[in-house]
Amino acid sequence: MHHIEIIPLELPIIKKDDDIADLIVDSIQKTTIQISDGDIIVIAHTIISRAEGMEFYLPSLNPSPIAELIARKTGKDPSLVELILSEASKILKVRNNVIITKTKQGWICANSAVDQSNAQPNCAVILPIDSSKSATFIGKKLSETFQKNLSLLIADTHGRALRRGAINVAIGSYNFSVIDDAKGRDDIFGYKLKSTIVALADEVCSAAELVMGQAGEMIPVAIIKGLKQRSIVSDIEELQFEDDRILLKREILSNLSKERKGIENNLLQQKRNEKVKY
Repeated sequence: MHHIEIIPLELPIIKKDDDIADLIVDSIQKTTIQISDGDIIVIAHTIISRAEGMEFYLPSLNPSPIAELIARKTGKDPSLVELILSEASKILKVRNNVIITKTKQGWICANSAVDQSNAQPNCAVILPIDSSKSATFIGKKLSETFQKNLSLLIADTHGRALRRGAINVAIGSYNFSVIDDAKGRDDIFGYKLKSTIVALADEVCSAAELVMGQAGEMIPVAIIKGLKQRSIVSDIEELQFEDDRILLKREILSNLSKERKGIENNLLQQKRNEKVKY
């Protein structure tokens, strides 16, 4: 039996154009941590987004009429809604103070993963444009620096369908078995598993969150030691469902149609009342 170790790593507040890999190396060198083959580095996406210039000053944005409308419906800042809409490829649901979207990167989540926590005052952070590209750049640099075979995951906090509470999930990867395919393995009674696949990247990111935290811990990085990867390296997109496999699709599409119709009717009424041309 082997054990898994999760080690927190503090970093300074990240600014635009900071080199995340260099900062991680500097932080490790100030500790007694020994980097080994097979170690997995988990990084909170917010620091990568900030380094890549994905932090926006909300008062500088100009909300569109649809953003203004949704802001009134949800009670959100219209500028924040504008940023949420700009990062969405689809709007799936608007209810109370929640906007469920499909992001440009293909993730279905609340508010297009736009995040005001751990952002500067009056600012919000969006996802990296290509999290796996960022993970690859940082992962390769760390592997070369330490001369070790390393893996790297970029994590974000998402809610879960029909369950309360949020957890860390993977949104970018480098050199990692994102999906652990257990099909064909024997269980304890010799039964061969036929359909079991494990979202290993999500499990690792959730485990890392135990030491990273969500608030002012200043621990945006965790190092995972001792995990044995049994499946081949796979891409982060393996975690995404194709649209035709989404459960409850009929209900989702029905609700989406109602939401669209309601928004269109409200916009039409607003146009009549305010004589705004679109």
